[in-house]
Amino acid sequence: MDGLLSTHINMQNNYLQLALNKVGQTYNDRDSGRFVSQQLIHAKVPVNDGSRWSTDPEKLIDQMDHLLGVLQATPGDILFWGTQNKPYEIGIYVGGNHFIAVHRRTHQVRIQTLSKSWYPSIAGSIL
Repeated sequence: MDGLLSTHINMQNNYLQLALNKVGQTYNDRDSGRFVSQQLIHAKVPVNDGSRWSTDPEKLIDQMDHLLGVLQATPGDILFWGTQNKPYEIGIYVGGNHFIAVHRRTHQVRIQTLSKSWYPSIAGSIL
């Protein structure tokens, strides 16, 4: 495996683990964009354009290395709800049809299940 690719995969797994360690914690707001960007920043995952990870879903989707269909998502990819031009919610794909995000009603970090009524429209990869 290419050394750079291996480094990126380790960073992706590292920020996913940081997020999983936050399960059950309460956030002052329900902003999943802030939660996701904080995990990327704390794991020191570089942004492809050299800037800082955005908390705004519209800007965060532009910072992805590439976009893919939700069915192609792998653990650590970021899921976006809404359209590519106007995403309104995000979470980190955990695998097995689950994602981690700040729950909209409880403001707690929770592992949630994808469902037909709450299904993302696109996924983004930081690789």
